[in-house]
Amino acid sequence: MHLNTFAGRTYNDLTQYPVFPWIINDYESETINLSDQKIYRDLSKPMGALSEPRATQFRERYEALAAYTEESPDEPPPFHYGTHYSCEGYVLYYLVRLEPYSRLALSLQGGRFDVADRLFSSVAASWKSASEENLQDVRELIPEFFHLPEFLENSNMFDFGQTQSGESVHHVNIPKWANNDPKTFIQINRQALESEYVSKNLHHWIDLIFGYKQKGTESILAQNTFVHLTYAGQVDIDSIIDEHERAATIAQIDNFGQTPGRLDRRPHPQRKIPNAFKDQCVDLNALSSLAYLTPPFCIVGAPHRIYLRAVGWDNCSVGMSGQTDSCVGDICMMKDKMIGVGKTCVLLRSSAKYFRYGGLNNGVSIHSAVTSTQQRDVNQVLNVYDNLHSAPISAAKMSLNGAWLVTGCEDSTVRVWSVKKYSKNLQLKSTLCGHENGLVSCIDISTTFGIIVTGGKDGKVIEWDLRQLLFMRQLLSNSNLKTRVSRSSSAPKKVLSVSINGRNGNILNLVESDLSLFDINGNLVASCNPSSGIDGVVASSAVATDCPEWMNGAVAVTGHVNGDIKIWSIDYITKSLIFQHAVPDKIHSCSITALCVHGNLQNTLLAGDASGKMSLWRTVKLENFNSQELGVIQNELDIEKGRGTVY
Repeated sequence: MHLNTFAGRTYNDLTQYPVFPWIINDYESETINLSDQKIYRDLSKPMGALSEPRATQFRERYEALAAYTEESPDEPPPFHYGTHYSCEGYVLYYLVRLEPYSRLALSLQGGRFDVADRLFSSVAASWKSASEENLQDVRELIPEFFHLPEFLENSNMFDFGQTQSGESVHHVNIPKWANNDPKTFIQINRQALESEYVSKNLHHWIDLIFGYKQKGTESILAQNTFVHLTYAGQVDIDSIIDEHERAATIAQIDNFGQTPGRLDRRPHPQRKIPNAFKDQCVDLNALSSLAYLTPPFCIVGAPHRIYLRAVGWDNCSVGMSGQTDSCVGDICMMKDKMIGVGKTCVLLRSSAKYFRYGGLNNGVSIHSAVTSTQQRDVNQVLNVYDNLHSAPISAAKMSLNGAWLVTGCEDSTVRVWSVKKYSKNLQLKSTLCGHENGLVSCIDISTTFGIIVTGGKDGKVIEWDLRQLLFMRQLLSNSNLKTRVSRSSSAPKKVLSVSINGRNGNILNLVESDLSLFDINGNLVASCNPSSGIDGVVASSAVATDCPEWMNGAVAVTGHVNGDIKIWSIDYITKSLIFQHAVPDKIHSCSITALCVHGNLQNTLLAGDASGKMSLWRTVKLENFNSQELGVIQNELDIEKGRGTVY
C-alpha cells in the first residue's frame, strides 16, 4: 500500500486504483498447503508471461509492431499488451456487488449491468483468463482481495442475469479449499501474501510494477511493455489544440489504464526473512523485525505459543469514594503506570483524567486520575456536567482520541456528546433510542470505523453509525436467538461486555454465558459458551484484541467469576471461539470486572476485579527462556514449519 501511495495510486481515483498481485495459482484443489512453493504464482513474470503459449503470441506481436515502427517512425512505440493490468473497468469488474461501485458499473455500461458471461463470477475463472486463456486480459488484483470478503457476496441481491449456459450469476464462486466461505478465502489469500515464499520473491513483482522493469530495455526483456498512453509523460495534453482530440485522448488514458509512477531505477532489494534463532541462540535483531508480525500475546519468535506472566499488581484507589463496593470499573496504562478507577468511572485514555457518572445529578464529573503540574491531587474535581439525562447514567465510554463521549442511561437511552478540547464543553449530538425496559449496561466506540456499540439489560446489542448518528443493526447472538424463539423464556440475558477490534472492526459481545464475535456488518464470525469448556466457570467480562483476521492468534480475553483469565482464538471452519490459554498465576480470587489490552504490539494485559485488585501481565520474551526451553521451542518451530499450514 505504501508503494501504491508513493506511485500516485489512490482509492479516490478508479483510474489509478491501488494494484496488488495475484499470489496463488491453484484455485481448483480441495486443499491448499501454504508452505508448498508450487501453489504460488511466479512473481518474476508479468501476468502476460506466465503461460508460455500465450507469452509467445505476445512476443510475436511486439516484434511485428517493432518492425512496422522501424518503417513508419511516426507510429506509436511497440507494445506487448493491448490492455492493462489495472483500469477503471477492472476495478468495477471486481467490485460490482458492492455499493457505490454497483451504481458506477451501471453508469459505465449505460444503465444496465454487463453481459452475465463477462461479469466477475468465479475466482478460478478470472485467474485462468488473466494468466493463460485470454489475450485481452492481463489484469492484476485490488487490495480488497486481501481484506474485504464482502465484495465477493451479492448481499444487495442484484439481478445479474444468466450466462449462456443457463447459470444465474449471484455470489462469486470461491475455491474449494476455502470451504465456499469468502472470509476463509480472504484470510488464506492474506496469509499467502504474508508467507515466506512471497516475502522472498515480491521484490521481482515490485520491479515490474513500480521499478526498473517498468520502462526501457528492461521492460522489453521482461515482456512488460504496454501501450505508450498508459505511461506518465508520454502524451503532452496541453499541446493538443483540437478540443475533441484532447478530450478523446484523456478519455482513452482514463479508461485504458495508467501505469504507476516509477519509484526506482535500480532493482528492489529482496526482503530478508528474520529468524528468531541464529546459531542456536536468540537473535535479538530478528525479534524486533518479527514483533509486528506476531499475533497478540504470542511469543515473538515463537508465534505458536502464548505465555503471559504477571509483572505487577496493585489495589485500585482512584474514583472509589462513595462506592458501595470495591469493583474496578476501568483500567489502562498511563505514563507506563497501571491506573484503575472505580465501578462508576471511565478513564480518558488521551489524558490523565476520568469521568465519574451514576450520581443523582444525572450527569458526569471530570476528575484527575494522576498527579501532575496542573493537578496536584488525585480525584480532584475539574468540571461538572449536570442533567445530561433524565435519569442516572448507567454506562459511559470515551473515544481514544478524546473527541467523543457516549453515555447510556437507566431509562435505556444513549446520548452522544462532542467533547470540545479547549472549552471543556460537552455538546449533545444525538439521543439514540433502541434499547428498552432497562438500563444500558456497556458501551464501546471506534472513531476508526465510525461505529458505536451498546449493550443493555434488555439483552440487545446494537450497532450505531457514529458519523450519521443512526441505528445500523442489532447483533443477534445465539442466546438472543434462543430467547426470541422460546416463548417460555424468562427475562432476557444481560449484556455484560461489548468490545471493538481496532484493526478490523470486529465486535465482541459477552451476553451472560455466551461469547460472540461479529464482523462490522453484523455477520456472526464465531461464538462459544466460555462456561461450558474449561472448568465450567462463568465469564464476567470480555475484551477484544486488535488481532487482524489473517493472523491465527488471540482475538478475545475473558475474565471469570473465580478470577480466571482466559484467551481465545477462532476456528474459521467451525466458526467457533477456541480456548487457547489460561494465565498461570492465580492473582485474582474473585470476579474480574475490567480488562484492557494495551500497546501497539498487543503484548500487555491489565485486569481488575471486584475486590479492587489490579494486575499487569506481559507476554514472556523469548530471550527469557533457559537453553533447555529454547531447544524445545526451536524443535516445535521446526515441526510447525515442516508440517506447513494446510487448509
